[in-house]
Amino acid sequence: MTYNNTTGICTLASIPRLDNFIERFTKERQYLKGVTPSTLAWYLHSFRAFRPVLQQEYAASSDFKAAVIQRIQELREQGRGNKAVSINTYLRCLKAFLKWSFQERILAEPVTLSWLKEEKVILSTLAEAQIKALINWKSSTVSGARLHCLVCLLLDTGLRISEALGLTREDLDLDNLVLKVRGKGMKHRLVPISEEMRRLLWRYSQKRDSLLFLTKYGTPLSPRDVLRDLKKLANRLGITGVRMSPHTLRHTFAVSYLRAGGNLFYLSRILGHADINTTQRYLQSLGVQDLQAVHSKLSLLSRRA
Repeated sequence: MTYNNTTGICTLASIPRLDNFIERFTKERQYLKGVTPSTLAWYLHSFRAFRPVLQQEYAASSDFKAAVIQRIQELREQGRGNKAVSINTYLRCLKAFLKWSFQERILAEPVTLSWLKEEKVILSTLAEAQIKALINWKSSTVSGARLHCLVCLLLDTGLRISEALGLTREDLDLDNLVLKVRGKGMKHRLVPISEEMRRLLWRYSQKRDSLLFLTKYGTPLSPRDVLRDLKKLANRLGITGVRMSPHTLRHTFAVSYLRAGGNLFYLSRILGHADINTTQRYLQSLGVQDLQAVHSKLSLLSRRA
């Protein structure tokens, strides 16, 4: 309820305390939409960012929007981790929640929010020498062999780390050189692999019962474990000037694919992007030399020479 100081009458707020409906929203997404644990964690993180806004009632949607804008300013002032691209990820969750709230008649009218303008950043990728060092690196330990196979897999396919860690032996179609991948929103897709990757996976999978990537205790390997191991490996191989992470390996695959003249639409399907605009950001990493190299291979005049 909202109290009016002028009339002394309590009236029903146009926008109620929305934090009362967060659990219902997340449960529906979990049980009806089948979202992954990582998506649920993203929901909670996003709602936590806008908690001060969601804990209040508002007489009008304009008041709610003003509170959102003020909260965004507060988040930006907090510094690290709250750049426009980060806040837009929170807003993506909030927009979905507001749309659901209107559909469920919690809101009397739809509430729209604007995106923040993001700075166009060229994604960091590994240099050719660094890629070669990773591929040629060998280890005599079980954990080292696991990390090498995982690194090569990410470089060869551009899988998200959650997708790679969810792979089982049953997902390997080595005869046809494809992987059966469970992506975001439980969407399945087929991802091609190279013959070199097939050899690696065949050797590695022979000693695995189901999940491919497990800890020494037999529990699923986590993205945090992988990030830790990648940083150690970067130090060991002297890889500097780029953040060594699963995302960097994914970016490296995507940019290398385009540099070799790969089709943007094919790349979008391989990466599991719902919107090709997401894939287009990898074009920003291409320089004029890359465009010239592809043009030389595809030019009608060159092919007739």
